[in-house]
Amino acid sequence: MASSRAAYEGALLKAVLQESATEVVVFDTDTLQIVQVNPAAAKNLHYRPGALQKLTPLDFLAPEDRQAFNTLLTLLRNGKKRRTALSVHCCRRDGTRYPVEARMLYSADHEKPVFIWIANDVSQRETTRQALAHSVSDMHAIVAHIPGMAFQIQRKHDTLPTLRYVSEQSAQLLGIKASALRGNPERFFKLIVDDDRPDYLARLADAVGGHMSFNWVGRIWMKAWKDVKWVAIRVSQRKTADGTIWDGIMLNMTHSKQAEAELLHSRAQLSALATHVEAVKEQERLYLAREVHDDLGGNLTTIKIGLSWLMRHLPPEQSLLLERTAYLDNVVDQTFEAAHRIASNLRPAALDFGIVPALTWQLQRFGRNTDIAYKISAPDEPIPLEPDAAIAAFRIVQEALTNVAKHARATRVRLKLVREPDSLRITLTDNGRGFQPVRGARPSFGILGMTERAAALGGELTVQPAKRQGTQVSLRIPLSAAVPDTAK
Repeated sequence: MASSRAAYEGALLKAVLQESATEVVVFDTDTLQIVQVNPAAAKNLHYRPGALQKLTPLDFLAPEDRQAFNTLLTLLRNGKKRRTALSVHCCRRDGTRYPVEARMLYSADHEKPVFIWIANDVSQRETTRQALAHSVSDMHAIVAHIPGMAFQIQRKHDTLPTLRYVSEQSAQLLGIKASALRGNPERFFKLIVDDDRPDYLARLADAVGGHMSFNWVGRIWMKAWKDVKWVAIRVSQRKTADGTIWDGIMLNMTHSKQAEAELLHSRAQLSALATHVEAVKEQERLYLAREVHDDLGGNLTTIKIGLSWLMRHLPPEQSLLLERTAYLDNVVDQTFEAAHRIASNLRPAALDFGIVPALTWQLQRFGRNTDIAYKISAPDEPIPLEPDAAIAAFRIVQEALTNVAKHARATRVRLKLVREPDSLRITLTDNGRGFQPVRGARPSFGILGMTERAAALGGELTVQPAKRQGTQVSLRIPLSAAVPDTAK
């Protein structure tokens, strides 16, 4: 009965060893020769079970692990340990290695005592550990080369947010060590310039309230360096099982802001210079128009009077002289018309009566010269524009009409003036072939000049396709507060 039970248990144990994925090796305590091995061990070591029984564990252990193995065997033989564990590398038949976590037991329950080796292949776990170590190392290397500070904020369920991670660049960017900033995040808030704190707090409240992102650009006061630094914070939110995490980066924007300020300053200087040049040009035009009207007109009038006197006093029989004098009188009339045209081009006299009469005169002249039909609509009451603004608006419409005549192939134009509460909007629309802006293409000098004139007035110019057909040029300029509003 006992023998049958032992046979049953032996068969059961053998079946378990056959199906187990754990390596099991049984070897003699004196000779260390392997006496039994399960299929998992033979498979991992790339041996046939019969071939392994001619070897000892020292034949498949890595050389550097053999001394520790022998030491543990001695402890097991002496009875100082009944079982022990070790982490070693096994060598396959082809020379490749794999790591194992093994346990060894001393068993005297047989006719002859044996050691039992039970091991698990941990290659996958080791690979995962190394990959994780490389991943962490790579992450630290990437963070170290970021031109700013990386950080991470965590808020667990029903708790306040905490600063979980800060990269070492915080010392360079903020003058605060990473460990000190993690311990007291309020130190960053104290660096923010007073004028920029409300905006920071508002954006922070939105982020804590559930917004997926947090973006802020502001100034901090570096007391140690006695300087103001611009920083940009970019944060994105993600949900985890432990709560909400905000991954963020803080960048030094000082050089960019300085370059932006220099660019804006340069732009303002160029705009001021352009405005000054236009003002000088208008003054020159006004001067030349007056010279042409007064001096040239006065001289032509004198010549006209002289020729009239001469024609009245020439003898009737001097037909050739009368004919020549009449010709000169006609030339004087043509010169009068030319002088008037030149003076009007330089500085239309209609501008002295307001922007609406000036633009009406300009449209009438445009219609005569191009045979393009026109229509104008404007308020009945005077529009309070300063002289410089009126001249600029006149020149912008003049340039727009020139573009229509040159490029639009239009048959009609419409000019509309709308008085708004604090500005005047002038819109010129044609029914020509249209204007299709090309991305990346440089605007023409005519449009650039119109845009600069509008910007110099504190206004805005837009050029876009009309709703139905053609092109629409819209100008908005502020009204002068110094000129009384006669509409009231």
